[in-house]
Amino acid sequence: MNHSRIMLTPSDVCVLHLVEDCEMDMFTVPELETLSGLGHRKLIESLSRLVSVGSLSRVERGVYCTRNFRNINAIATRIVKDSAIAYWTALNLHGMTEQIPNVVFVQSCNPKADKGIFGVRCKFVRVKKDAYTGIMQMGYGRESFNVTDREKTLIDCFCLPGYSGGYAELLRAFSAADPDAGKLLEYGKKVGNLSVLKRMAYLSELWEMKGFDDFRSEVSRMLNSKYSLLDPFGDNRGPFINKWKIRSNIGKDDLDGIREKIY
Repeated sequence: MNHSRIMLTPSDVCVLHLVEDCEMDMFTVPELETLSGLGHRKLIESLSRLVSVGSLSRVERGVYCTRNFRNINAIATRIVKDSAIAYWTALNLHGMTEQIPNVVFVQSCNPKADKGIFGVRCKFVRVKKDAYTGIMQMGYGRESFNVTDREKTLIDCFCLPGYSGGYAELLRAFSAADPDAGKLLEYGKKVGNLSVLKRMAYLSELWEMKGFDDFRSEVSRMLNSKYSLLDPFGDNRGPFINKWKIRSNIGKDDLDGIREKIY
């Protein structure tokens, strides 16, 4: 588009100055409508021209940001209420994996369709309200965003390992992260996935991870007669570990190899 042919009106300039003066790196039409005093139709026309000349960018219908604001984590968590960066993206942000995801994973208890934001694919995963927990903030000021903490990230990835960057990488992260076992138990109960807690109990015992005694004691009291595969993506084979009601379809040597990055 030939930007030189688009003439900004005095109202357009006022809108841009208002955005800059109020340091609104990202905003909705109703928010700006309240501040500007312009009518809805006139404001929409001004925003359209400002987008056309590159002064502003449109994130989605009714949501805009300044041309230099490109923090995808912050943008993705602002376009859906009660949301946080999670899964593989959070694993990477917490330094629990060296793998860099090509998708930004966002968890929320509200529905949101997957979408691309400035060329980056964003995957929105809906969870029940009780499972939206363990949230912290990263970044500063306008660049800040919600993210699941280390323990909630591990629980979430064990719940949905397809969003973790690979099961072996997830097991390696669990063994090396030195997580707070109390938080893992708390989040695991809220999520309501006993299979995840059983896998963690078995692995923490096998690898002699410190600080998991109370965790394992509590999980043992929650067990029922149902067995769970250690690798939910693997074949239904391997020895049955009666203590944890786990079928270990990954051999001990392979598990040790995963921990030592040989897998």
